[in-house]
Amino acid sequence: MDPKYNNKTLIGITGSIGSGKSTVLAMFGELGAETISSDTIARSFTEPNTPVIKDLISIFGESILDTDGAPSRAKIAEIAFSDKSKLNALNELLHPLVRKSFLEFLHSRKDGSIIAWEVPLLFETDAYTLCDFTVTVAVKPEVAWERVMGRGGMDKEDFQRRNLSQMDLEKKKSLSDFVVTNDNQREELKKQIVIIYSEIKKRIQS
Repeated sequence: MDPKYNNKTLIGITGSIGSGKSTVLAMFGELGAETISSDTIARSFTEPNTPVIKDLISIFGESILDTDGAPSRAKIAEIAFSDKSKLNALNELLHPLVRKSFLEFLHSRKDGSIIAWEVPLLFETDAYTLCDFTVTVAVKPEVAWERVMGRGGMDKEDFQRRNLSQMDLEKKKSLSDFVVTNDNQREELKKQIVIIYSEIKKRIQS
């Protein structure tokens, strides 16, 4: 990582929708890493008091507003993942804002911190260039769909569209320093994270 980050170590975590990225992020946190999620930051810009409401309306139209005049994430997602040009426009709007918030968080961490960063578009953007280590969470498509279906709020067609909007999983795996398989039980997943975190700490020390 750039020396300006004062010996902080950044772990980028990615994977397809329904792969369990947030679970992996939380597990790194349980082991002592500080954690931050690009998705969580991005969602803050679609809250009722978002400072970019005019930009969102410019991209998607007023149909995204609910009866209170607040943006509807579901409507934004429905349109964005059905229209690549609008998805690109949304990404162009949000990515700089998310990056700014993330860098503010990064700079606020103490020297020597290990930071786990969940980034769905880690390799699709230049986010991976900021990372010391990258981790892809791999899962079978049918398992991912079962998890997403269990959460509700998305049909299979939408799920497939969102997956198609991202880099192929095998490509992500080939670009990553570590690959986690999340098809099995939570205990098996945790064992993998413990091994990876231990290896990262060894590499930092060496």
